[in-house]
Amino acid sequence: MTSDAWHEIARFGRKVVSSGLTSSRFGNISICQDGRIFITATGSMLDELDSSTVVEVSLENPCEMDKIASIETCVHRAIYLNTGKMAVIHTHSPYAVALSMVEMEKVEPIDSEGVLFLGEVPIIEGRLGTDMLAKAASLALNSHMACIARGHGVFAAGGTLMEAYTAACMVEHSSLVRYLVNCYPQGKNLYLNQHTFKSSG
Repeated sequence: MTSDAWHEIARFGRKVVSSGLTSSRFGNISICQDGRIFITATGSMLDELDSSTVVEVSLENPCEMDKIASIETCVHRAIYLNTGKMAVIHTHSPYAVALSMVEMEKVEPIDSEGVLFLGEVPIIEGRLGTDMLAKAASLALNSHMACIARGHGVFAAGGTLMEAYTAACMVEHSSLVRYLVNCYPQGKNLYLNQHTFKSSG
């Protein structure tokens, strides 16, 4: 394994935990580099990663090291093979997860930055670590920055871990804003006409 791979993954592991996007033992992070996937090991603590908790697996097919790697390795692999993205961050962001259990097909931002930079976030189906989830996530991430597995968590992808991290942050922020407005008396009426944000300069 190249030292740069695990150092970069460890850096963003600390960031996702410190920013509240997930708790230490939940979620996983990977990058695709030189035709290989470097991904966090199953059960690893994202804010305490080192060279022993980042695993190298095959890009093309399941391999022996998949047993040590995150249970979501098949999802990351499908995203890389079908989207051209080079980095994936999976978080259990609480507000995004909450909205995925009450919204039907997508979470649509109502905050101005979310509308402008993020766009709608598809809600996908599939149990963790399954081919169904892998297919759904890779399909959604072909045309979106992120998606939310219902009741499970966010998959954000980009050309770099910074891009994936930024997308994960935006999903949770937009989910928080939408959730709070929903809780406010008559809040839904405040964002029924979302074109207000879209048409404002």
